[in-house]
Amino acid sequence: MAPAIPILMAAALGVAALFAAEPALAGSSTDNAAPFNINRNMTFRVTYPRFLRFRVGATGATINQITFSPTVAQIGNGTPVAGTGGEAGGGSAANIEVVGNNGQVTITPTNNSAGLGLGTGTVADGYINYDQVQTTSSNAQLPAPVLSNAGGTAVQPTLNTVLVTQRTAVWTYSYLNATIPSAGTYGAGPGTGGRVTYTATMP
Repeated sequence: MAPAIPILMAAALGVAALFAAEPALAGSSTDNAAPFNINRNMTFRVTYPRFLRFRVGATGATINQITFSPTVAQIGNGTPVAGTGGEAGGGSAANIEVVGNNGQVTITPTNNSAGLGLGTGTVADGYINYDQVQTTSSNAQLPAPVLSNAGGTAVQPTLNTVLVTQRTAVWTYSYLNATIPSAGTYGAGPGTGGRVTYTATMP
């Protein structure tokens, strides 16, 4: 929605005494004596709302799911594994945007794993710690939070001006593959701790 721009016009009445019989006309006057010279004023005011916009991955209500599928040859060898499902290039990357105009923005990650990490839904299978999911950012002015079972570290995008933030980046996810978990699909459904929520806040 475009900001409302009310226009206020101020009338100068320097010659009102000469034309007392004429109706008062806001924003207009008449000069009938040489040298002819009339000044009129116009005042502009812009009322702009405070707002915060934040995007992680696809726009709208779509929630992207990044899937890591290491092969048998890769499991546990410490070589990071790329994923699929991100909307930035179709791999394990997501477009990020944060725009706000009322001070420092803070981005905080949380997850629904109750501090346990990614599970299969069966306790005996164990868990994969969230510190095995690494996030890198294409823009140092919009850093990516480091994930952990407890949620992760909050980050603050660099302000463009004293109160305005307008930053974009691509966050790329990889599975660090430093452990060998039990066979299974981790974080795939209810009770498996696979949902990370990024929350952007602004004063």
